[in-house]
Amino acid sequence: MTAVLSPSQTLARAERELRDLWITPPERGQMPRTRACTMNLVVVAATPHLAHADVIAGANANANANPWVAIVDEVTQRVPARAIVVGLDPDAADAIDASVVAVCTRGDGAVICSERVTLGIRGILCGRLASCVDALCSADVPTTLVWLARVRVEDPAFAPLARSANRVVLDAGSGSLSGLAHVVQWARERPTGERPGIADLAWTRLVPWHEHCARMFDEARLRALTATVTRVRLVQAARAGDALGPEVSLMLGWLATRLGWKASSLAGKLRLLRADGVHLPVELHAEDVSWTGRGSLLTVELDARRGDTTMRGTVTRAPAGSGVWRLEVSAGGETQKIEQQVHALAISPAALLERTLRRPVYDDALAESVAWADALGSDELACA
Repeated sequence: MTAVLSPSQTLARAERELRDLWITPPERGQMPRTRACTMNLVVVAATPHLAHADVIAGANANANANPWVAIVDEVTQRVPARAIVVGLDPDAADAIDASVVAVCTRGDGAVICSERVTLGIRGILCGRLASCVDALCSADVPTTLVWLARVRVEDPAFAPLARSANRVVLDAGSGSLSGLAHVVQWARERPTGERPGIADLAWTRLVPWHEHCARMFDEARLRALTATVTRVRLVQAARAGDALGPEVSLMLGWLATRLGWKASSLAGKLRLLRADGVHLPVELHAEDVSWTGRGSLLTVELDARRGDTTMRGTVTRAPAGSGVWRLEVSAGGETQKIEQQVHALAISPAALLERTLRRPVYDDALAESVAWADALGSDELACA
């Protein structure tokens, strides 16, 4: 008969196992292992089977547990960290499960290892998440919190963790734009020195789109056209009539804040105005596709005119994450057309998390874009 451990006993055992990973000498013929740790990477999902499956599955844990366990293992092989992957189930009986493993990769003449602690926290103990995680964090490195559940800043599971984190990573694509906006505002109101950076996986997915849109105005003769955009067209993976998703809302927010657009209303209808006060038509379209998730950005198209120079730039995503970048410029009676294949418009979850971790901790462009998009209100934006 196996004794059931109390929560404190479970955490104490996990701490002991973390120490034992590095005091046990390698067996004869094995390469020595070197521990590497640049951060505490705390990943929390509202998935009750996340950690429990890992405990009971043994060697086949990654095949049975939430896929974020395998994703985190892949990321920590390139971004060394003490990873603490947590699955929460507030509706279950009070209990904590924990397991500890070393996640290693072979380098030049050495084996470099990170650590991964997998926790399943259930019942009222979810409210003690912060103290459970704090007991297992490494004390000499910063902490990044990746919160994959829907987020509320007053949530007793979320708030203490976020206050102690150096950076908080959300995913508006699987949560909501309003949740991201509330966390951004909460962070801005924190005292200086206690203000975590806010990042978002949906925002990282948009970074290649930002770069390709900026490329449309690279030529010196086209830079002035950033102030005279005449039409914007955005297409998302959705059905006609669906509300604009967080990813496309963030893209529109980025365009607006970078180019100085303002939102207004006329007879109850949303209108966008350029910095010079000229009305800017915005077309929001839906395309029902099966090869990407609902709400994903599929196309950005910008038209601009200044004098006798006109420009149309388009970025369109295709299956498998590839896409096409097109630029058509007419000036002085001549038309120039450029078309290029582009990549990385969609990337794997592990690459997405890694890129997010490597970005600057503080991102003013994200905060400004979120605030602009959230102020519109989702009821005003729908796809035709």
